[in-house]
Amino acid sequence: MNLNKLFKVFAVVLVLSMMLAACKTAPVATEAPVVATEAPVATEAPAATEAALVTSSGYVLPAAACAPNCTYNDMVVGFIQTGPEGAWRTANNASFDEAATQLGITLKVYDSQGKVENQISAFQTFIQDPTVNVIILAAVDTKGFDDVLKEAMDNGKIVILEDRSLDSSASLYYTRVGSDFVLEGQKAGTEMCKLLEGMDTKNVLEISGAVGASAGIDRGTGFRQTMEECGITVTATQTGDWKVAPSKAVMEAWLKDPVLKDVQGVHAHNIEEALGAIQAIKEAGLVPGVDIKVVAYDTTKDTFAALISGELSVGVECNPLLGPQVYEIALKGLNGDTSIPSYIVSNESVFTSAQGATELQSILDGWKY
Repeated sequence: MNLNKLFKVFAVVLVLSMMLAACKTAPVATEAPVVATEAPVATEAPAATEAALVTSSGYVLPAAACAPNCTYNDMVVGFIQTGPEGAWRTANNASFDEAATQLGITLKVYDSQGKVENQISAFQTFIQDPTVNVIILAAVDTKGFDDVLKEAMDNGKIVILEDRSLDSSASLYYTRVGSDFVLEGQKAGTEMCKLLEGMDTKNVLEISGAVGASAGIDRGTGFRQTMEECGITVTATQTGDWKVAPSKAVMEAWLKDPVLKDVQGVHAHNIEEALGAIQAIKEAGLVPGVDIKVVAYDTTKDTFAALISGELSVGVECNPLLGPQVYEIALKGLNGDTSIPSYIVSNESVFTSAQGATELQSILDGWKY
C-alpha cells in the first residue's frame, strides 16, 4: 500500500473515531432534568404561607412594599364615611382631615350619604386604586360587607373599622377603633335608674338611631341590661334617624297618645335626637329635665349647652376624635405589626346636669367638639 492510500485509510478511521466519541458524549440533554430536580423552586412556596403575617383574630395582614420602614408619607387612605349625621360626625371628619394634614398622609374621603350600596361602591373604587394601601370604614349598617372585605384583603389593602362595628368575622379586617356602644348603653341605663329613683312609674320612651346602625343596636342592648335592675319599662321605641326634626315628630306623636304620654324619661341615641325630643316636650307645655328626664349620647357643645340649661339630664360621651389613633394603628399595620387586637376601645366619660353650670361651663370652654 502506497502512502496516498495509507493516508486516506487513516483519515477515514480518524473521522469514524471522532463520530463515535461524539455519539457517546452527546446525551447532555438527558442530564438536564437532574439539574432541574436539584432546584425545586416550586416546593419553596409553602414557606411564604408559613411566613404570612396573621393577627390573633386570623386576619392575614397584607405585606406593604415599604415595610418594615413605612412612614406616614407612605400612607394613602381611602376613608369611607357614613355621611352627615350631626355635630358628632362633623367633628369626626375634622379629626381625620386635620391629623392627615399634620402627619403628611394622603387622604381620599368618600361621603356615602348614609347608604350601604354607596359604601360598597366606594370600597370597590379604593380596591382598584393602586395608590391606596389603607381603607377606613365607618359603616352605615352592620351587614353586607363580607365580599368587599375579602376582596380588599386579596388586593393588599389594610382595612380598619372606625367608630362602628360589623357582623363580619374579625378575620376580615385589621381592627376596629371606637366606642363600646353596649357599655355606653349600660352607663345610660344606670344614670336613668338614678334619675327615676323613687318614682311610682318608670316609663321611658326610646328614640333609636338609624335602622341597622351598630351604635343604636348596641346602645339599646346595654340600656336594657341595666334598666331592669331598677324596674324601668321601655314603653315605645322608634328611630329618629340621628336627626332633630324626625325625633321631634316622633316625640310629638307619643305625647298625644293617651297611653304613651305617661312618660318619665326619654332615652335618645344621640344629642340631635335628644334636642328634637326636648323641643316637643317644651311645646307640649312640659319641662324637660323636670317633668321628663332626657338621657343622650355624643357630648358635643350642644350637649353641654343642654346640660347647663338643665333640659338634658345626662350626656354619655362618645369620642369622635379618632383620627390620630386610627392613623397610628394603620401605620403599624403597614409595617407588619400582628400584635394589634381586633378591637380597641376609646376612653369616654359621663356628664350630668347635676354637676352644675359652673363646672360644666369650665369643661365646655376647653372642649374640642
